[in-house]
Amino acid sequence: MSWSDISPRYNLGITGYAVSTALLCLPTLVLGALGNRLAALPLLVGAGVQCLFVLVFIRAHPVWRPPVSASVIVLYLIALGWAWVPTRGLDDWAVHFGQGILLLGAVGLVALHDLTRTGAEPLRRANKWSRRIACRTHWPLQLADCRTVPEVEALRDAVRDEAGPALALLCDPRPEVQVAALGSLEYRPDWKPGEAELVLKVARGAIEPAVRAAGAYALAGVWTAHLIEGLGSFLRDPSPEVRHAAAEAILWEGDGRWPFAREAVREALSDPKLAHEGGLFLGTTRLPAAAVADLTTWAAEHPPLAKRATLTLVEQYHRGLMDADRPELVSELAVLMLAHDTPPGLRIELAALLRDQHLLGPELLDRMTNMDQPGPMRLFAAEVMLAHDPNDPDGVDVLRGLARQPNREIAVQVGGILQNVLGLELGLPPGGQLPSSNSKAAADVARRVLAWANGATPDQIRPTPPKPQPGLKSGSRGPYAGLQPTNVFPQPGSSERPRGATGAF
Repeated sequence: MSWSDISPRYNLGITGYAVSTALLCLPTLVLGALGNRLAALPLLVGAGVQCLFVLVFIRAHPVWRPPVSASVIVLYLIALGWAWVPTRGLDDWAVHFGQGILLLGAVGLVALHDLTRTGAEPLRRANKWSRRIACRTHWPLQLADCRTVPEVEALRDAVRDEAGPALALLCDPRPEVQVAALGSLEYRPDWKPGEAELVLKVARGAIEPAVRAAGAYALAGVWTAHLIEGLGSFLRDPSPEVRHAAAEAILWEGDGRWPFAREAVREALSDPKLAHEGGLFLGTTRLPAAAVADLTTWAAEHPPLAKRATLTLVEQYHRGLMDADRPELVSELAVLMLAHDTPPGLRIELAALLRDQHLLGPELLDRMTNMDQPGPMRLFAAEVMLAHDPNDPDGVDVLRGLARQPNREIAVQVGGILQNVLGLELGLPPGGQLPSSNSKAAADVARRVLAWANGATPDQIRPTPPKPQPGLKSGSRGPYAGLQPTNVFPQPGSSERPRGATGAF
């Protein structure tokens, strides 16, 4: 462990840093003061040596906790010896006072070191902060913000070695206290038997989504297979807050934990209830290489697994393009988009991603229109080419070839490009909404598209407006319209037929 790795373990305030720095610099100050008072060169040299050690330990705060405290105790003992040898036989109160300060400082650091090493001092602090959390009456308005109150930060620091005081707060029925207790255990790497299982049980049985989300964050450091699977079950939680927390927790050091989490991720992506959610792991860290390989394979499965896996990959690739820390990513995405073993849906989404980032050059578009590419890919490339230049002959040729295929769905999409991009009226509704491929409107559009592909002029394929049907207008239909009431029925004994009556009458 390097000294630079020690300082982030503790959340010290300004007072804590000041006290820690004072304890670290105290031997240097004592030797320097004695050397200046007695004009003794050895004492000044000792102060200089102590100053070098201060520069070594300057980032290792606090200095009264292991493992730094043992080294600082040695510095105090060295300074005490350095202050005693050159001043033997001197009857000066300053000498005795300086030696007493160094001796008391060393003894005090030994006591703090033993208390911390045995766990008594952290347990005392943990109990103090847990009592303050249990007695707190004023909480943030948002339940999730209870994880960030100052008492939680202090309790997290105190329970690094012993989680008992934080786990005891889980018995409190108040969700604020439970969220605070779970917040103090976030990303905890070391668990004793049964502790992580208790957290999982409390999180699963909680009613408030903030409690379940805090439980997911607390389990982010587990490595046991059944605990990771239990964490993965939160990916199907009804609350988006909990699902996001579980996704972040699973990807924490995900390279080694993905084999245990992959089945839970697959079940979450396959859940029909969450089909409308889109991609997974949105806004989280980068996916492991094994996760990218699995998602690429799942993109060829049935929906909703294929769609959500595709959207998850595209979001990750989009973030990679935005970060711009991998210059080779653009060429990798182009190769993946053109590869024959890449699922078709993923290929189209990658093409759309590159188009949105203005990365589809003429050479890449030309390769996308090759005959060995699937129809949707060629159709996408033709639309991009014609959107840039409506008179592009290559784009028109691709559309004519696709329009001649016996595929009504492709024909309707070609019709959408002809009407929305090239301005050819085919009778499609405005707004870009295409009719269903099995509808009568789609059949009419397909016939017009085929006629265009065979060389028909725009006037020949333009839909004919409907003609008015013969008959009475709706406004002329009133009760007994056009009939004379006096002639409807004949008079008794008369042989005259009523006008407008039928023979059956």
